[in-house]
Amino acid sequence: MTTYLHAQPKKIYLANDDHTDYMWTGDEETYKKAFSEMLDYYIKLNDSTAHLPYNLQNKWNCDGSYWVYNYRETRSPEQFSKLIKQIRDGKITVPLNSMIVLMGAAPAEATLRDMYYAGSLKRKYGLDLPLVLNMEDQVLPLGLSSLWAGSGARYSWKGVCTCATKVTGLDRHKHQMYWYKGLDDQRVLMKWYSVNPSMITNRKEYRYNLGTYLEAAHQNNAVTDCKALMNDPVYPYSIAGAFGKGGDDLKTLTSNFPKVAKDKSGADYEVIVSNEIDFFTDFEKQYGASLPTETTSYGSTEWGNSFASLAEVSASVKRAIEKLRTAEAVYTFVALKDKKFAQDLATQKEKAWLACGMYFEHDWTADGPHITRKQRADWQKKTAGIFISYVDTLYNRSLKRLGQLIAKPNNTTESFYVFNPLNWVRSDYSDYPYAGPATIRVVDKTDGKEVPFQLIRKKDKPYLRILASNVPSVGYKVFEIQKVAKPATFQSSLAVTDSTIENRFYKLKFTAQGVITSLIEKATNREWVKAKDKLYLNDLGSGLGNQGDKVRVENKGAVSVTLMASSYKPIKHTSKVTLFENSDRIELENYITQNLDAKAVTYAFSLNLDKPDTWHEEAGAILRVKPTIKGGHYADTASRFDWLAMNHFADMSDASRGMILSNRDAYFMKVGKSTNTKLDEDTPQLKVLAAGQIDNALGMINQDGDSYFEHFLALKPHIGGFNANDAMRFSLAHQNPLVAHPIQGGSGYDPSQFSLVSLSDPDAMLWALKPAEEGIEKGIIMRVWNVADTNKAVTVSANVPIAKGFNTTHIETDDQAISLDKGKLTTELGHNRLHTFRLFLAR
Repeated sequence: MTTYLHAQPKKIYLANDDHTDYMWTGDEETYKKAFSEMLDYYIKLNDSTAHLPYNLQNKWNCDGSYWVYNYRETRSPEQFSKLIKQIRDGKITVPLNSMIVLMGAAPAEATLRDMYYAGSLKRKYGLDLPLVLNMEDQVLPLGLSSLWAGSGARYSWKGVCTCATKVTGLDRHKHQMYWYKGLDDQRVLMKWYSVNPSMITNRKEYRYNLGTYLEAAHQNNAVTDCKALMNDPVYPYSIAGAFGKGGDDLKTLTSNFPKVAKDKSGADYEVIVSNEIDFFTDFEKQYGASLPTETTSYGSTEWGNSFASLAEVSASVKRAIEKLRTAEAVYTFVALKDKKFAQDLATQKEKAWLACGMYFEHDWTADGPHITRKQRADWQKKTAGIFISYVDTLYNRSLKRLGQLIAKPNNTTESFYVFNPLNWVRSDYSDYPYAGPATIRVVDKTDGKEVPFQLIRKKDKPYLRILASNVPSVGYKVFEIQKVAKPATFQSSLAVTDSTIENRFYKLKFTAQGVITSLIEKATNREWVKAKDKLYLNDLGSGLGNQGDKVRVENKGAVSVTLMASSYKPIKHTSKVTLFENSDRIELENYITQNLDAKAVTYAFSLNLDKPDTWHEEAGAILRVKPTIKGGHYADTASRFDWLAMNHFADMSDASRGMILSNRDAYFMKVGKSTNTKLDEDTPQLKVLAAGQIDNALGMINQDGDSYFEHFLALKPHIGGFNANDAMRFSLAHQNPLVAHPIQGGSGYDPSQFSLVSLSDPDAMLWALKPAEEGIEKGIIMRVWNVADTNKAVTVSANVPIAKGFNTTHIETDDQAISLDKGKLTTELGHNRLHTFRLFLAR
């Protein structure tokens, strides 16, 4: 008897989805209707094929969790339960992202909040949602891998558009399947096929769609393409997948996938109707142990450059994300004493998290066939407003309630608390809204000593600015205003002469156009400014300007001095520079007060450095601006280099010294004269993108009519090369000022000072502190970023013993207990890693 051995058939996974171009093909209501109609159709179709072999059973893939949210809002509870069951059974796949969003240049916390709705689905319904997507945009940031993996994602696939792009090399990716690994060694299994050259040069060609976002648009051709791929030496695997059908279509309704799977399956190839997850689990099982790894950035974003075409709205979202840090920390203080506080904001919060992600929806090109740029801009503003409204509401209510919980023993005087949302003791200025007399003294309630103060005006409102010393980690200190006949005087090194401003640290020359033409560091007598292309520091393009024009002193006192310049050159703007008596931070406030056309507007910073080395914060990672072959983090192909993410900071240094540039509002920077295809590593100049349409006519026209733009920056020279801890601490302190609020007097918190938590290692940055999503009864969520390149043992202490501690994902799922030591949490933080913990304090 003869026995014939047959090789296992190669496998081809075909996945059907309708790629969502929200507010591009139709308006918001049209998309909402289409989402629900498609889910109705596929729930029914999936049920009708459930009796067939697995490979012939129909499956559907949503490309965002917003589909589920919308279905809940538009269908009955019974219909929603059917959807949840199909997700649980693997018939419908939902990724962690809300929509196809551009998160490389957005703050890290925006990426996480975008996935919070999916996290709530996981917790409430026990769902496994291991997929996350970054589609169509031609580049791929590095930091997303860490944020995704830390949120529980295991798989991702990327398909690009090859349209509206300046990226080259999309047809020659180094790897087709690889582990997409972050600097923290967390990783996601990535499918990113190279695009066939004919797809790039001939947009009418319907074959060779692999590598795009509509690989399975034509299912028979997709099978042919996958067979060809598996017979190509660049792809030594017997499993291939073609995902995505809908392309830019509003709605995709087809029952063709099971038919193609049946017709094209045979002895050599099995074709499987895929939910995408099945492809990854099969592939990982067979090849995961031997796959290559990439720890590379292909650029922050491409289409996201258009965030700058609606610059002030985008900046307001970025400011709100940062403001959330203080709002939630104060909220935690309040919730520990008032467990029902802010429960009425639950619906608003859910909408805010979705809006936080959806603001960065990928169609920022705003060139859709049926939606005008004005409609798109209006939607962006509406979405921003949903998120900002929640943050402002939580912030204002929490500050007020904490003021009601802090005891006030002396009810005859005015008292206020100064709150520090960061996890180290800080001495810095704090501004308290105050319209009272100047004949006062301000007393620190911890020691009874007077503190330096001055009266200032900001945006035409009066404030009392004090030096608040030693404000505790994630805590507050109380100050009292006492009326006196004659206020105390304080010695000060702050001085202004014409356009020169100085303190004990620096001496600056500041022109009437708001340009710093000289910055002398007194300790070393070093000049930090060296003009490049006639541009200096904080330079919009006027250079030296007219030296005969005048600047004026806006505020001067014992704490700080501010010089202000207003000019029409090169555009109408006001710039301010502030120096402090007790801080080596140089603060810059810039206000552009005219409408802007498409031209890119930048603030140049030209530094007196040799052989500069530049580092910056991309979302979830701190990167070196060099190609990987030179020890940096950027790929040398399929990348875009002209505009890089500038989240909290950039740092430009040489071997012996450097400059930190903190950035509150902008999203992008240009390093030297970098182009879209080449990094300039040699020119010691940074340009911060204030506003503009970067790629031809893409994005919003003329800022949708906006004529007011804020850009707050800060500078700090430093000795030695780049230090991530110093750069991050400096920028966080600049962008999270000490917040002052009046005390009404009550019970619950100490009348002098209080600290809730502290961390033992200075490289551990508290990134978020908040009540759990389901309320304070589910614990305190604490997010911590170890910015060091080495693992760190850290102890977390609270004002009362910690009763229980857990590791959890960034979206608050999958808790794992951590052992405690005498009421303290002691754990190891992975290098470069963002961790999230759930803490329960003893009663």
